[in-house]
Amino acid sequence: MKRGSIDDLKKVPFWSRVLGLLCISGWVIFVIATIVFNYAKPERNTILTQIFGIPVRDYWHITLGDLFVITLCIGLVISLISLALNFVLFRQHKQHIWVNLVILILSCLGGLSLYFFGF
Repeated sequence: MKRGSIDDLKKVPFWSRVLGLLCISGWVIFVIATIVFNYAKPERNTILTQIFGIPVRDYWHITLGDLFVITLCIGLVISLISLALNFVLFRQHKQHIWVNLVILILSCLGGLSLYFFGF
């Protein structure tokens, strides 16, 4: 059997596939949240906007800001569920902790703190 063949993929346990799908869906939701963040955040006031008298929005767009928070919370819940599932299923195998889930959790918490505290 060759490495990376279809037979190897068929031998992957069901819960590992579930963990992979949860991880991928969490990251997709995070990417959607970053796109929403780009349109919802307050605009930067630069020297060019002051010289040409261009009005800038110095507040969060209400609807898109709510969508940003909702998508971050959904991504956070998905990543927390998959991290808990990872700990429950692979308690014996300490090397099986998925680091990208921890990075996703910290990124979602950072985005929420950016929205609520304005850092």
